[in-house]
Amino acid sequence: MTYEVTIGDRTLSVALHRAGDHWRVSIDGGPERTVDITRPKPQLMSLILDGASYSAGLAPSDGGWDVDLLGTHHPCHVVDPRRKALRLSGEAEQGTLSTSMPGKVVRLLVAQGTPVDKGDPVAVVEAMKMENELKAPRAGVVAEVLVSAGQTVDAGAVLMRIE
Repeated sequence: MTYEVTIGDRTLSVALHRAGDHWRVSIDGGPERTVDITRPKPQLMSLILDGASYSAGLAPSDGGWDVDLLGTHHPCHVVDPRRKALRLSGEAEQGTLSTSMPGKVVRLLVAQGTPVDKGDPVAVVEAMKMENELKAPRAGVVAEVLVSAGQTVDAGAVLMRIE
């Protein structure tokens, strides 16, 4: 999985995948490196990178994490591509809400005839074991709901129309 990670004013592409008991990481297309990661406490991460040991303090913040590493504070924002794809799918076509990933409709938050503003939450879809709130791509009235809660949907499925 490749994540978009912003640290301060710098944005990096971080590819991360499990390789047995370890993780393999590549930053901005650079060489892959092996990392061992443990979380002895929720606010602490221990890393072994290329044989060197590091401890990082973690604290959730608005839009990401505050990370303390080697005595330096780093505000970090991580974008999960699955969540980004689902969020952006609702904005792809004005008035039509669809999902770009296959998943399951967990909840519908509106019904036909409901007035909505752009950005209002209208549905929750589970994809890859994560619940994602989809938002209205425009202001208007829900003209048609094409799915029901519990329904499995394919990538590109239209969930509702807003006029």
